[in-house]
Amino acid sequence: MKIISTLVITLSLLLVACSQANHEQGAEQQSAKTGTTEVAAKQKQLWQQVTVKHFEFEGGFFGLVGKEGQRLLPMNLSKEYKVDGTVLKIKGHIIKDMMTIQQWGTAFEVTDVELIKLGKGHESNVNNRY
Repeated sequence: MKIISTLVITLSLLLVACSQANHEQGAEQQSAKTGTTEVAAKQKQLWQQVTVKHFEFEGGFFGLVGKEGQRLLPMNLSKEYKVDGTVLKIKGHIIKDMMTIQQWGTAFEVTDVELIKLGKGHESNVNNRY
């Protein structure tokens, strides 16, 4: 009876050890995939041309409209560029899992900006609010 008990305990310990090793290996593979995805996403950041637009609804805000109509809601656009009609080249990334009160466009963090043309919006009326 002792032999059977010892055998059952030994097999149980082996199964637990194998299960844990598989789990750790899976976690390492997932981490490697995530790291690869993050690197690929950073490499995909390309310059894109957008126009700064001021919208009056939802309390008023600035949005970026791309050449093909894509709508980006910048979370960190510098005050100097918050002029309706300004044309910029930007780099950045989409902020996932973020809700905004504007409910317009996709939340976006600008990482690089290049001014193409400053707009002729009403700077004195618009910029002083932000």
